Amino acid sequence: MDTTAAACHAALLDEWAPEVLATEPVEALTINIADIDQGIYAQAPDERGLVPNADALIVLGLERAHDLDDLPVRDPLHKVSRRVDVWRVLSYQRKGDEPAASPAPTPGIKFVSFMQRAEALSHEQFVRYWTERHTPLAVERHVGLWRYVQHVVRRAYTPGGRAIDGIAELHFRTREDFEQRFFDSDEGRRLIMADVTRFMRRDWSQAALMTEHVLRAPASQT
Repeated sequence: MDTTAAACHAALLDEWAPEVLATEPVEALTINIADIDQGIYAQAPDERGLVPNADALIVLGLERAHDLDDLPVRDPLHKVSRRVDVWRVLSYQRKGDEPAASPAPTPGIKFVSFMQRAEALSHEQFVRYWTERHTPLAVERHVGLWRYVQHVVRRAYTPGGRAIDGIAELHFRTREDFEQRFFDSDEGRRLIMADVTRFMRRDWSQAALMTEHVLRAPASQT
């Protein structure tokens, strides 16, 4: 795949998204685009010049999502993407409100983490710990956090997606809040990092800094 990240992003926002929004079953659509400046999450390009960070996270609300065939306008995604993973998820808004649809990007920056459970845990145990025990600690200690969303993977529709148990979205109003107020203190950092090792593999993680584009908000937000 010779498509650059910029060309992929432009194709998603300017070509793919309008076609998707014209289809009947689409109730909501948010496209998160990876920032050029990945800060401490920047990774070295591979031999093909490709950077391992995820280039985009698409959150799509559908009337039905029983299998991959329910994903609208699927083929164009593969023309501009080196890899496409699709999951059915159950989403939890843990802090903040979903922004309304806007032609402009949502202010701030979003830290997106694709998570794999600790080896000793089942998927169900991972979900229970992450959603019930880790959530209050994260909300308390990530003091600069504006919005926090957890996507629990219920089913992977593509083979490459089977390694992912959950996707976390931590949204900060400014990049300064992300860089300076991610933790409330050194003690908060220690507690979060210790807790994460109880349910998530730390030797395998994929994360990216992204900018949010809300193209169609859920009905309750419009």
